Amino acid sequence: MAEAAPTKRLVSCPSCGAPLRFRGATSVVAVCAYCKATLVRDGVNLENIGKQAELLEDDTPIQIGAEGKHRGVGFTVVGRIQYKYSAGVWSEWHVLFPGSKGAWLSDASREYTIAYLVPPQPLPPFEQMKPGQNLIVKGDKWYAGVYTVTNVDAAEVVAGQGELPFQFKSGWKANVVDLRGDGARFATIDYSETPPHLYVGEKLPFDTFSFSNLRDPDRIGFTKGTALAFKCAGCGAPIEKRLTTTEVVACDSCGSITDVKGTIGELVQKNTRNEMAGRPYIPLGTVGRWKNVRYEVVGFMRRTIRVDGIPYTWGEYLLHNVEQGYAWFTEYNGHFNYAKTAAEIPKSTSVMMSRGPAVRYLGHTFGHFSRSKPAVSYLVGEFYWIVKLQDEAMCNDYVDPPLMLSSESTGNEITWTIGEYVEGPELWKAFGLKGKPPKPVGVAPNQPSPHKGKVGRYWLAFLAFLVVGFFAQMLFSMLQSAIRPNPIAFSTAPGQTTHTVSPVFKLGGFGSSRATVRTETSLNDQWVSLTMRLVEADNGRAYELKRSVGYQNVGGGRSGSSDDVGEILGVPPGRYTLAIDALSPSGAPATQGKVQVYRSKVDWSNYWLFAFFLVLWPLGAWARSHSFEKERWSESDYAPGDDDDDETGTGGLLKQVLDVVDDD
Repeated sequence: MAEAAPTKRLVSCPSCGAPLRFRGATSVVAVCAYCKATLVRDGVNLENIGKQAELLEDDTPIQIGAEGKHRGVGFTVVGRIQYKYSAGVWSEWHVLFPGSKGAWLSDASREYTIAYLVPPQPLPPFEQMKPGQNLIVKGDKWYAGVYTVTNVDAAEVVAGQGELPFQFKSGWKANVVDLRGDGARFATIDYSETPPHLYVGEKLPFDTFSFSNLRDPDRIGFTKGTALAFKCAGCGAPIEKRLTTTEVVACDSCGSITDVKGTIGELVQKNTRNEMAGRPYIPLGTVGRWKNVRYEVVGFMRRTIRVDGIPYTWGEYLLHNVEQGYAWFTEYNGHFNYAKTAAEIPKSTSVMMSRGPAVRYLGHTFGHFSRSKPAVSYLVGEFYWIVKLQDEAMCNDYVDPPLMLSSESTGNEITWTIGEYVEGPELWKAFGLKGKPPKPVGVAPNQPSPHKGKVGRYWLAFLAFLVVGFFAQMLFSMLQSAIRPNPIAFSTAPGQTTHTVSPVFKLGGFGSSRATVRTETSLNDQWVSLTMRLVEADNGRAYELKRSVGYQNVGGGRSGSSDDVGEILGVPPGRYTLAIDALSPSGAPATQGKVQVYRSKVDWSNYWLFAFFLVLWPLGAWARSHSFEKERWSESDYAPGDDDDDETGTGGLLKQVLDVVDDD
């Protein structure tokens, strides 16, 4: 059965007579769109409890009457409450589903969450909640599980609009805690109620909601080409607010911070100088397209840490797009990154051979690189939160080149951003910048290694060549020694030369190579001189070998051997005959012998020489890769020392080989 549509009750404003419409049966409050009167419904009666304050101008695309979907079910936007907190302003839109089921759609700097009130359960006191703390949401519903506290703050109502399910007034304060769970899961605890209200839902991209009836894009924010003019509260110089979401503007002249939420700029922080050394490479107001999104550079800050008294500074460019919200370009030593808010909270994990902690995010594993506490050292332009010089945050960076995952924690909030390494020339081209980008110095934490995957492939190629060469060597050896002609018998006569010619035999092998000539005789106390000619049967080409076999008396002793082994070089495979001329001295007895011609076994020395020179190829690549990674990690919390063997031992070599699996 289809659910009923939201109830619509039409009444008249008791203050100005304008028509009012209550869409939801649970709606208690309605704000007149004409006179801003706040009207409370009590049965059939309406009570005017006062005029509503003006909403602060913003650039949200959502408006009352807009429609959308969540998990396939349609909803209608019927009201909103605008809040402000320490970091800025956001809106909570009251939405109604069929059957008057309500929910809250949050719009904060183009980040959207939808949350539903769930039955109460025991929750820690607000004072005990800290960023990074884990909380178990109980139950058997889809939202049950472990959540991580991301923000602890005090919110204050600016104003309301449309119809809402409870009474409120401007200036009303509430302690709130935001949490993130697995994937897109999101939760908020409102401590202004007793017991605290728990809302659970999801943080999702704008397009997921399939919105319709949104505000006219040309009417969002200020008219194109216009801005609100202010005077710097520090030095009086003219400053401009170009975006409706801007909270503060940092003066380009003196660096003072001015609050521009209202109509008159109020001093947030007075500064007396603005170091020229902090000037950005990319001028404010520069427009370009990145990742198919048109961005404008609206703010710039520098942050500095000190290590052993040495300052390390990097720059951060704030980018803005009306549809996509905010993003960043960061720069350190000529290395650039493009960064956006992470879509979900990373999860801790463990990695074999890891230098330190690791986290898992969207299928990637990131290793911890460094922990630092940077302070803001330079500001210029517009910012959507209240930021001041010397503001500090605890930061942890994790890398999986070319990606970097960073957490930033203050006293009441923890945020995660995901960055990707950017080549300077590509950035200069995309934003039409003049000149050349700064030349990169050293290796950035998430700079892609030009050697990634290559070392592993080189080692695999080396092993493949080694194995192929080994089996080839074995094959050649077996084939050359497989064919051994029968031995050729000869005999000797005292003082005469005997002549013996063998039948034709086949000599195998590959190419011209050595032929071994082995002689065995029955000599005991005499010697014989042998002249042997190996003759190619097909062309008559001859290879001669002369040997002396037997024993001779030298200095009253006997030396020699009855057997002999000789070699003939450069003998090609083919058909041969062997002619043997045997000369025996006079008086020596007749003797018998035999000669065998065959291929020598393949010499393995060439194989090992080949392997030695071949291994220089992957070793050289590994040395270059190791040098690159050592320079990368030299500025991390895990800087390698002289005796560090994380990348130099067997484990390091294995890691390089396994890298080929993750390449590309």
